[in-house]
Amino acid sequence: MSLVRRITTIALLICFTASASGIVSAQAVSPPTAPNPQPVAQNDTLAAGLVDGEMLAEAQRTGGKLGAGLAIGVLTGLIGTGIGYFVIGPEPLSPEALQRGAGKGPDYQLGLKTGWEKKTRSKKRHAFLAGGLLGTAAFFVLVASASSSNQ
Repeated sequence: MSLVRRITTIALLICFTASASGIVSAQAVSPPTAPNPQPVAQNDTLAAGLVDGEMLAEAQRTGGKLGAGLAIGVLTGLIGTGIGYFVIGPEPLSPEALQRGAGKGPDYQLGLKTGWEKKTRSKKRHAFLAGGLLGTAAFFVLVASASSSNQ
């Protein structure tokens, strides 16, 4: 096996090992927490809803977007990664988020929904972009190794 192929193989193994460890840490399930008792004076402002929506969305998984980005990156390169990044939307509200907004004012519910959508879209996009860039790098390494082995 030529030196270029060995280097290519090692680079691919490092990329996939790094991405696999990122998948495990990014999709780790947080332990369920006991519901906190609500204070007597509830804060039903838009800002409070935004903060709560982002906090609840932080515990959500990315739904395999890193793997999808990796596959798209290998198959289509930067163009497919860019298109995929912009078409990814937010997750629907979870039952816990819906329950948190129940009984609150319309400003709080709007803030909760906005914060949730902003945070889940951001998490999914970043995971997809990371996978897409890793896939694109793997694609370029494969093309470079194929072209150097033909010479």
